[in-house]
Amino acid sequence: MSIKTFWKASISNKLLIIFPLIWIILTVFFTFYDLTISKFLFDPDSLVGNFVESFGEIPGILFALFAIFTLGTNLNIKNKNYKKLFFLGEVLISTGLILYLIRLFFNYLNFSFHFISLNGLTLGLSAILVSLLLFYLMKTKFSKFSEKNNSFAKLSVILLFISGFIVEVLKFMWGRVRFRDLQEGITSFTSWYLPQGLTGSQSFPSGHAFLGWILIPLFLLFLNKNELKKWIFLILTIIFGMFVSYERIVVGAHYASDVLFSWGIVTITFLILYNRYFPKKKIFPTMKKKKSKKRN
Repeated sequence: MSIKTFWKASISNKLLIIFPLIWIILTVFFTFYDLTISKFLFDPDSLVGNFVESFGEIPGILFALFAIFTLGTNLNIKNKNYKKLFFLGEVLISTGLILYLIRLFFNYLNFSFHFISLNGLTLGLSAILVSLLLFYLMKTKFSKFSEKNNSFAKLSVILLFISGFIVEVLKFMWGRVRFRDLQEGITSFTSWYLPQGLTGSQSFPSGHAFLGWILIPLFLLFLNKNELKKWIFLILTIIFGMFVSYERIVVGAHYASDVLFSWGIVTITFLILYNRYFPKKKIFPTMKKKKSKKRN
């Protein structure tokens, strides 16, 4: 397929060409002005920025749980053993996400807590029970919803795993020092394209920004159903992603290039998956041309 044919095929294909071009242009710009932007915006005492640092991941985690529960209650796996293993994996992942939510609140309250203890085991078992209860409620009360939105759930879960894996591996391997952790004289600053290895620093890319942009698939719940709600959810998720990304730069946790790469990874992966699971659906509906009647 030629680029011209690919371009004409659909609007999502056009976006798959446009977004990487925008991403490349911004990447070049931030390569030169990363440090300047961080110096200009840095405000470690920002109330909004610190609030986002503490709770900005929560919407993304709740979305992940929602997608997993929706998919888990409508598994289309014929082999019973594989189905049980898949369900067990979903329970373990959802339990881990619930425990991570609890950890966020404990960190905010400066509450010291160890999961490897009697209290930790009790909390872990409680999280498993909550996870199983939510799966049961989705299966019994919202089974029709799960069936109708199976493609949305598949896309969302795969998006979470693929983009989340890429982000976490890069964070672990890149070793970029955060702006707020730079030594005096900013001697430890490195550009995004220079991996430092296993230094313990995890500035590049941004995990918060990843979880901010991961909400984008929500508009698919209203695709070709309710145009107003579709646009409201799409616009709100984009605004939220930009808001979280901006605030991460403000508190010095990330550079502009860090949040840009998280946006790029999530958005490009989403568009590829969208073409896979919604090939006949249109993000932007086209107007049908009215046929003009010929006069005799």
